[in-house]
Amino acid sequence: MKDEKRSSSPIVENAPEAFPDPKRSDSGKAAGSSKGKPSGKGKDGKGISKKQANLILIIIMIVALFGCLAYIGTVVYNNIAAKNAYGAVDEIAKGSKGRMIDTDGDGIADTEMLEGEKVVDSGSSYSPIDIAALQSVNKDVYAWIRIPGTYVDYPIAQSDIEDNYYLHRSIYRSYLFAGMIYTQSCNKKDFSDPITVIYGHNMRSTTMFSSLHYFADAPFFKEHEYFYIYTADRVLTYRIISVYKYDNRHIMNSFDFSNGKVLYNYQQFMLNPTSTVKNVRSGVSLNDESKVVVLSTCMTNDKSSRLLVNGVMVSDVPIQKDR
Repeated sequence: MKDEKRSSSPIVENAPEAFPDPKRSDSGKAAGSSKGKPSGKGKDGKGISKKQANLILIIIMIVALFGCLAYIGTVVYNNIAAKNAYGAVDEIAKGSKGRMIDTDGDGIADTEMLEGEKVVDSGSSYSPIDIAALQSVNKDVYAWIRIPGTYVDYPIAQSDIEDNYYLHRSIYRSYLFAGMIYTQSCNKKDFSDPITVIYGHNMRSTTMFSSLHYFADAPFFKEHEYFYIYTADRVLTYRIISVYKYDNRHIMNSFDFSNGKVLYNYQQFMLNPTSTVKNVRSGVSLNDESKVVVLSTCMTNDKSSRLLVNGVMVSDVPIQKDR
């Protein structure tokens, strides 16, 4: 009887161990051996080293710092450029006589107002503005707006070339980030429309329409009730009836104010705004004869919203040529 042979598994060279030695790496070398080509990873074997991470962080911080400095520098430059530009315009519009304000309440401007000071209420029919002199520089200038208690004391322009022509242009038609205070061709230049919208930038300083935001403060709103617009031959006085945050829709394109019902509804909204940011003058009523000026500027850090200051005309008188 032949001997019975046992079956055996074939021997496979270099077969993996069923229970590999934990002290050895997969390559068969002792674990922890540092020999061989570098892996390109940090000491933790998972990514960049701590030293590299710190270097990247420093670079990011430096870039961010330079970005902040560039932004601050741009803001400062734009504000200085605006003040310089309008300092010259102020001299053209007012000369020596125009730098006078009323301090004793007699309706006559009698004290010099220094550049950069807040506008003081005069309330007289005397116009401190020489519109003709301004028009000799730029024919598009047709009025001037002054708002007591704020720094708003600027010419108003309207272009016959393009509605937003003065968004970033000066009275000299050159580039100026602050632009001008302006209206669009949808509004008449005599302010006879039921709704006239005047635009101005919300600069990060006291220039242009930035100080309109003072009216968001209830005590300021209560104490400052009027603003004035001077044309070539008239002084228009407006009573501020409300201020509120609104969306960024184009008001004149969004509402047909020739429609009595549309106008009425819009007037009622001005008197009863739903905004959480608002101040409203009590005891005010509007009708189809009312002439309202809407002063529009951006909300700070909110491009989708606008701050609207609304004033209704309460006086329209011829300019008193001589004091």
